[in-house]
Amino acid sequence: MRRVRITGLCLVVGCALCAVSATSALGTAPEYGRCIKKAKAEGKGYTASKCTVAGEGSKAKYEWVPGAAKAKFTSTGGIGVLSTVGGATVECKAESSDGEFVPGNDKEEAGIFVIFTGCKATGVPCTSPGHAAGELETNELEGIVGWENKAKKKTDLELYPAKSVKSGLFIEFECVGLVIKVRGKVLVPIKNDTMTESTTLKFNATKGKQKPEKWEESSEKAILESSFSNVREGAWEQSGQKITSTVSGAEKLELNTVI
Repeated sequence: MRRVRITGLCLVVGCALCAVSATSALGTAPEYGRCIKKAKAEGKGYTASKCTVAGEGSKAKYEWVPGAAKAKFTSTGGIGVLSTVGGATVECKAESSDGEFVPGNDKEEAGIFVIFTGCKATGVPCTSPGHAAGELETNELEGIVGWENKAKKKTDLELYPAKSVKSGLFIEFECVGLVIKVRGKVLVPIKNDTMTESTTLKFNATKGKQKPEKWEESSEKAILESSFSNVREGAWEQSGQKITSTVSGAEKLELNTVI
């Protein structure tokens, strides 16, 4: 089995854009980067290691450097559930992945692949082609950070199938004759304004509806749709995913909302 890469993290037996729907310009908040202590406090900078309060002269102790120097990270997650508004479900016992941020980019993630194990629907194992029973692997995914609510400084990571995925699907797999396909995009809240090596992403959904469903600058909802069918072209239903995953990086990184 090939090595799995992820850059942001997602459960996807349901997880996140058929196309990048809201690309923010580089160099504007929110953006990934590092708040680094200066050798000498002078000029303009920030007063503390969060790089959220500007300072000058003796108060300019830190400076902001966009992007990641050490882009690779790992992630692990527990039980994940994909559910449709009609009540169909897929449940997996665990998720694991690793990956990196896009070099030279302070907002986007790419080359994402996620592996799930112990997956079942209607009591039978679900499997991706070429994998062991109960094991699922997503198509390549991409991600970008943006505003859920700028006034309240709430930020989300949006995940979606990579532009190179011709089918536009997150994933397609079978559960002993039942064909399941997932498409669309998904949002997950992401912590900001803190330098940290580790962060927790909590995908939340109730009765097939994700929370949140929309960025404030977007006119369209970011939702998933799933098809559960014994034929290749089944009907699509809105769906949501639940999973908690922990992402650990090789350095401290901050998603800054004030730069």
